[in-house]
Amino acid sequence: MLQNENRAVVIYYEQKAVSGDLLEARRIIRERKMFAWLDTLIDRLGLTGLIDSVLRYSARAALVAVICFVLFFVAKRVVSAVFFRVPFIRKSKTVNIVKKSRLIPRTMHLMTPLVVRLSAAGFGNAAPWIIKAVTVYTIIVIMLIVDSLLDIIDDLYRRKEIAKRRPIKGLLQVVEIVVGIVLSIVIIASWIDESPLVLLSGFGAFAAVLSFVFKDTLLGFVAGIQLTADDLVQIGDWIEVPGHNINGTITDITLMAVKVDNFDNTTSTVPAYTLITNTFKNWRKMSQTEGRRIKRAVQVDVNSVRFCTEAMLLEFSKIEYLEPYIREKREAGRAPVDGDGPGGETANDPHLTNIGVFREYLKRYLENHPDIRQDMMILVRQLAYENRGIPIEIYAFSAKTEWTEYESVQADIFDHVYAIAPVFGISLFQEIAGSDLRAIPR
Repeated sequence: MLQNENRAVVIYYEQKAVSGDLLEARRIIRERKMFAWLDTLIDRLGLTGLIDSVLRYSARAALVAVICFVLFFVAKRVVSAVFFRVPFIRKSKTVNIVKKSRLIPRTMHLMTPLVVRLSAAGFGNAAPWIIKAVTVYTIIVIMLIVDSLLDIIDDLYRRKEIAKRRPIKGLLQVVEIVVGIVLSIVIIASWIDESPLVLLSGFGAFAAVLSFVFKDTLLGFVAGIQLTADDLVQIGDWIEVPGHNINGTITDITLMAVKVDNFDNTTSTVPAYTLITNTFKNWRKMSQTEGRRIKRAVQVDVNSVRFCTEAMLLEFSKIEYLEPYIREKREAGRAPVDGDGPGGETANDPHLTNIGVFREYLKRYLENHPDIRQDMMILVRQLAYENRGIPIEIYAFSAKTEWTEYESVQADIFDHVYAIAPVFGISLFQEIAGSDLRAIPR
């Protein structure tokens, strides 16, 4: 068997020598010599026919597999010892990112097609198919390496502050798709022994079919680019999407979707196309300006509204913030009333009311509150009368924007409002409860 194979090699060498392709002939002879010692051992067994061929090629395949495994294992151990066990290298954040991306193991897989390619000539008529398979395998490994490299670029970019404003994951996914399409064309072309340009010539009609089948995907792709280009959302933004039960922080922006961690500890993925075509609320400016709006009203019972008497004004003057205000109003002619209300000639005179003094107190209270932004609007206003009373609305901006701190500031302010209202003779409206009905004498 070995003599016949060597004789075939000699004939092949002579043919290549005649044609002038000496390098190709020498390469094939060198590749076949890899199995010379193995063939010598098998020849000693004295086997012939099909059994000899099966045993010979099986042994060669096993030898190639062992060589690939040993080379991969040794190379992986050496690289791991250098990059992941040396203290000052192991502590590097970049090395940890490389390890996470699995770049090194994927790169080590390139040794397998190299070994198989060098030994392909030793498998007779199967050599051309082995070479094709090796080409496909190599291209797939290259695709995985490119994927790892893009992941490393994305992780390194995310460490920069600009990554929150200009994420590049969508662009990297575009690169990954383009590379995948190009390498897939190369795989098909190499398998059918055609030029990639031949396949590209018919790609136009194929692209038209794909655009129809994957219409939604393409819309999401364009929307993802628009989201990034127009800076509509950034990683870390708090967004609300009405109708989709989404209320949380953006953790990732991909080519066609936005990942949101909701405040109820759930995770939502909203298509980029949805954010372009529908309305959503972005709270980013609130975080940037470090001022979160407080806009809430209390309902004042209209029956508790009255003009201020002298006794009431004297009592109000003892409250901090109000003494200058009441003195100023007195000087402007706002005199107190006698009894329950003005009458006769003083009926049309300007008088202070307890609800007016109450509004002014709340305004000055907010203007002196340490957790309220004084450089932003502070407003205490009276809204239109409703059947539940007179709404007094507080409109201001908290200096605390973090959710729990903001709610604490807002709650403290309205705790004070509820407690201070009776001091001004103000009754706040609330619906009748069962305890109120039980308190009615029978």
